[in-house]
Parts: sequence; C-alpha cells; structure tokens
Amino acid sequence: MISNPITWPNGARCAVAITFDMDSDSFLHVENPTSADRMIATTSWLRYDQIAVPRIVKMYEKYNIRQTFFVPGWCAERYPDTVKAIMDGGHEIAHHGYLHEHPNSFSANEEEYWFMRGIEALEKMTGVRPRGFRAPMYNFSKHSAELLSREGFLYDSSLMGDDIPYLIESSLGQLVELPVDWSMDDWPQYTHNPDLHYTMPINSPDRAMDVYLAQFEAAWEYGALWLAVWHPFVSGRLARCSRIDKMIQYMLEKGDVWFAPLEEIANYVNDEIAAGRYTPRREPLPFYDGTIPELSILK
Repeated sequence: MISNPITWPNGARCAVAITFDMDSDSFLHVENPTSADRMIATTSWLRYDQIAVPRIVKMYEKYNIRQTFFVPGWCAERYPDTVKAIMDGGHEIAHHGYLHEHPNSFSANEEEYWFMRGIEALEKMTGVRPRGFRAPMYNFSKHSAELLSREGFLYDSSLMGDDIPYLIESSLGQLVELPVDWSMDDWPQYTHNPDLHYTMPINSPDRAMDVYLAQFEAAWEYGALWLAVWHPFVSGRLARCSRIDKMIQYMLEKGDVWFAPLEEIANYVNDEIAAGRYTPRREPLPFYDGTIPELSILK
C-alpha cells in the first residue's frame, strides 16, 4: 500500500501522534471582531480548554507519553497558566498562528507580520523558539513554506499529501511535512455551534473512534504515521477524553507503536534521510502561482 515505507524506531509498526490545537476563543474574535464580546455561551464553550488541557496532560502522564500541542500566540498570552500545564508535562508547544488567523487570505507581508508575532509570543512564554507549525484551519499559503524555511523551522503539519512524512520544498529550503487529514480531525465528529455556523450532528465517542481506529489499524498494518488533530475544548470533554484514554490503552496493548511528539518524529525522519535509510517523496511548493492557463479566458 505504501511504495516507499519508512522504518520506525525499535521495530514499531507505526508512529502515533495525538496532537491538540489549543485554540480557545482566539478564532471567535477573528471571525466575529465586532460581536465576539456578546457571544458569552460560545466563549465559555471555547474556554473549556482551561478544564480540558490539564485533564489531557494528566492522561498523558498516566501513560508516560509526550505529545505536541499547537498554540496560537494570543492564547499563550491570554492563558499562560494553561500553557504552563503543557510545559510542566514536558510536551512540545508548536506554532499555530497568532490569533488563529488564515494565512492564505493575506499578502506575504501580512502573513509575515502575524507569523512573527506568534513566534515572539511563544518564545516569550516558553523560552524557546517553536520548531513546528500548523496553519490555522490548515490554511497554508503559497508563501508559508518560504517563511518557515527562512525562520529555521523543522517541520510543518498542515498539508494532506501522503500517509507518511515527506519533504516540502521552496526557494529557501526544505522541511519535513507530517501530513494530516480531515478524517483525523475531531471537528467533523463533534462540533455543533450556531454562532460559528457549524450545525452538524454530534457523534458519540464510539462512533468517532470507529473512524480514528480504522485509520490506526491501517497505519499499524502498513507502517504509516497516525496523526490526530484534536482540540481540548472538543475532545477533552469528559466522555470523549475517557474514550481517548481507552484508545491509548488499546494501542499500547496492541504493541509495536511509537508514541512521540512531532518534533521528535521530524528529527527522526531527517536522521533516517541523512543515513540513507529513507528516501522521502519531495513536493515543491507552491503548486500554482496563479490561475491555470486553461482558465485564462476568464480574466
């Protein structure tokens, strides 16, 4: 199924990364700049991160695993105690914009401004520059790869082009892409909020796990990267987090699973490339630099 498989450490059949995007109410202000202050119930729903993050960190501690949290810079400034709980658990904190803005809606200069502001906020909070990035809402822009390479980032986790790590290339360099997929996001499974114009049926934790574990079984069989993109205020709710706990137990009992934060996975990929043991697929970016010529008649 995978034409160029990577060998995972210690004979593991797959790599597992349960990442959380700690967005809190950042995007509420981006999407509703003049009315967010009146959306009290929705704000409280999003601020559940303050309950969920310590719960998730404690769950990870129970199993002695370290993982990655993507945090907008504004959230680090607004909720330092919550971010400190992540740091105290020994987890990686990666870049997720400043205010959960959409990079692909900006000019290059605008994207750079918010990107650098996010770095500054996280570095001030953690004492280290972030090494990884996930574009808010996966809205990676045609300038993002160059910006990430210029600032010395190790990896990105916004794109959806493979089942295993690969390399993305720009005019300024290359970095490891740790690919995601909407099937591994908790938003389609659980999110219902009229203020945000999401009114989807809410699945049970077991129904959501049917989707996630189907992906896990395939990753384990074929040697893929299993990478969840979840949100504390969504999947950190009581019944859902309890089901995640059982999921981790199941994965550990199945065995031959490598749990690791994304920075560790990206470093391992680079080491395997340098040693000549892995030849990744390479993808130059951006894919297009404007309207395709077949549609030039529309200009």
